Amino acid sequence: MYFHCRLSSTLVAVEPNIETVMLHPLTATYYDPDQKIWSGPKCKDLYNENITLGEVIYAALSKHPQKIIQIHDVSGVKVTCAELLHNAKVLARNLLKLDLKLGDVIGLYASNWSHTTTLMLASFLCGTPVNALYPGFDKENVALLYKITRPKLIFCDVENYQIAQEVNRELNLDALVFIMNDNEGVKGLGHIKDLLLVKQSTEDQYFRYPCFDLKGDDTAIIICSSGTTGTPKGVQCSHRALLNQNVYLTLRSDSILCSFSTLYWISGVFTLVSSLTYASLRILTTEPFSPQYFLDLVRRYRITHFLGGGNFMAELIMYCDEKEIAKSLESIDTLLIGGAKVLQAVQEKKNSILACNTQRPGFCVAYGMSELSGMLSTNGGSSAIQSLDGSEGKLVANKQVRIIDKQGGNLGPNEHGEICILTPYTWPGYYNNPEATNKALRNNWLHTGDIGYFDDDGFLHVCGRDNDVFKSRNFQIYPQLIEDVIYRIPGVEECCVFGIPDFVASHLTACVVVRTNNLEGLKLTTKEIDQHVKANMGSMYHLSGGVYFVEAIPKTGSGKVQRRKVLELVMKIKEGGNNKQ
Repeated sequence: MYFHCRLSSTLVAVEPNIETVMLHPLTATYYDPDQKIWSGPKCKDLYNENITLGEVIYAALSKHPQKIIQIHDVSGVKVTCAELLHNAKVLARNLLKLDLKLGDVIGLYASNWSHTTTLMLASFLCGTPVNALYPGFDKENVALLYKITRPKLIFCDVENYQIAQEVNRELNLDALVFIMNDNEGVKGLGHIKDLLLVKQSTEDQYFRYPCFDLKGDDTAIIICSSGTTGTPKGVQCSHRALLNQNVYLTLRSDSILCSFSTLYWISGVFTLVSSLTYASLRILTTEPFSPQYFLDLVRRYRITHFLGGGNFMAELIMYCDEKEIAKSLESIDTLLIGGAKVLQAVQEKKNSILACNTQRPGFCVAYGMSELSGMLSTNGGSSAIQSLDGSEGKLVANKQVRIIDKQGGNLGPNEHGEICILTPYTWPGYYNNPEATNKALRNNWLHTGDIGYFDDDGFLHVCGRDNDVFKSRNFQIYPQLIEDVIYRIPGVEECCVFGIPDFVASHLTACVVVRTNNLEGLKLTTKEIDQHVKANMGSMYHLSGGVYFVEAIPKTGSGKVQRRKVLELVMKIKEGGNNKQ
C-alpha cells in the first residue's frame, strides 16, 4: 500500500487509506483448541518489505513542508517539516564525511533536545542505528552497554560529557564526542550545531542516501533492554517492524503526541516514529513528569495521544483532583500506558475519570516489548474495542501466542505459563549476542520470560516475570549489578536485591543482607549499606525499599536464590517492625 519512485534522493508517496486499514478488527483473540494457539486479526502490511524509515519519513515530511512537526516546551523552539528535513539531510551528509558507514552505531547519551529528532532522522537516512542511553546513567552503566554496541560517534549532554569521554577512552572506542545542548559547548569537543552549518552543494540534488541500500528487516535502532534472560542487552529493532505496527491505533496527521520518555525507552521511540511517519505534531520536553506539569501540557497544546508508564497514572490519580483531571484531559483521544503491570485499581480509576469520553478510546493499557518493536495486546485503544479492567486486553494484528509449561508443552485457557510470541517480522536479535538471541528465539517463537494466561473470553493476563529483573519507576533494575556493589562492603556475607511491589513506582528496590560472623559484620548498619549504594550507583538503583538483615537467604536445593520467598520474608519483617540497624 506504499508506492514510491525515485526522483534524485526523494520519494513520492501515497498515504495509506485509513478506511481501508480499518476494515479488519483492530484487536481480537482467536483460539485454536487443537493447537492451543491464540491469534490476533490478520491484515496486510502498510509498507512493503524493502521500505525503510528514512524513505517513509522523507516522503511524509516532503508533503507537508510548512507544517509544524515539533515544539520543545522548555525552549519554545518550533520546527517545521521542511526545517527538520533540511537539517537532517545536512547532518546525514556530514556524518558520512566523518567516515560513518552503513551499519555503524551512533551513541546517544542525551535528553530530549530539539536536535535529538534531527539526529534520529539523519541516522535513518544513513542506515546507522542509534543506541540511546538514559542521560542520567552513571559511568558503570554507560560502559556496560557501550561495551556491547561500541558506537563510532557519541552525542551527549554537557552535564554528562565527562562520563562519555571516560568510557570512550577506557573501552578504546575512538569515538568522536559531540555535545547536544548548551550553546557554548565544551572546549575541545564538537557540537551538533557544527554539523548543521555546512551548505549543501548542487550535487546534493542527486545524492543517494545509504538507506536506499537497506532492506526492511535491517536494524533501524538499538534499544537497551534486559531481554528475556536478565542481563543488559541491545535489542535490534527493524525498519519493517517499526513501520507496520500501529502503537496508537487511532493516530491521524492532525493528532498531537507527547511522551516524557527519552529514546532510551521504547515508548520514546514509538512516539518519535509515529510522529514522523504520520507528520503529526510532537511535543518535546526535558522536564520530568509531574501530575501538574503533565496536565498543563495537555491543556496548553491540546494533546490527543500520550504514551507513558503506569507510575505516571498512579501519581496522577493520587495527587490530583478528579474533576481537574477530567477537565484537563478533554482533548485526549488515547492515554496509552505500558512498561510494567498496571494495577487494576489504577485502570478502574482512570476509566471512571474518562467515562464521559465515550466517543474516543480514552485510557488503555498496552503490553509489548522491545523485541517485538511494537505491542502484543491492548486493553482499549479504540472506542470499538472491548476491554477488561485488570487485563492486558486482546491481541493486535498478525501476532500468535502460545502459553507453555516448564516442559515446553502448550497450555489452554486459564492455565498459567510462559508467554511465547510468533511475529511475521524477522527479529534481528540482540546486538553482538547470538547466544542470548538463540536462547530467546527458538523455532521463530520469542520466549518472553513473562508468566500469564488467556481467560475464556480471550483477554490476556500477565502475572509477572520469570526471571530476576524488575522495573522501578520504569527503569529496568538488574539485581546482580547492585549486589556486586553491596558485596564490596566489609561485613557482607551474602545479599539479595529484589523489588517490593509499589502503587506508584511499580517496585521499590530493596535488599536483604546476611552479615559476616565477625566484628565488621556486627558493626554493619543498614544506613552504611544504603549510603554505599548511593555513593557508587545512579539514583535509579538506590535502595528506596530499604535494607533488611536476615539470618539466611531462602534458596532452592541447587543453591539458587528464591527471590519470591525473599520478598515474603521481608514482608513478615515489615509487619513485625523488627530489623536490626
